[in-house]
Amino acid sequence: MSNKEIISEALNLPLADRLFIVNKLIESFNPMDESIQKKWLKEIDDRQALFEKGELETLSYSEFFDED
Repeated sequence: MSNKEIISEALNLPLADRLFIVNKLIESFNPMDESIQKKWLKEIDDRQALFEKGELETLSYSEFFDED
């Protein structure tokens, strides 16, 4: 299969599948050490738990980018 065929097939996939492929390709340029990846996944889980309990301070888009 040629590169053009691969791209054509990929562009016809649903958005979630295209995002998954893009993410995997980007990861392939600079693979993350497995121990670091585990720590990041734990951090994500911890932050999500705090958010769900209402214990995490969040900012809106405009607050983050200081748009008034």
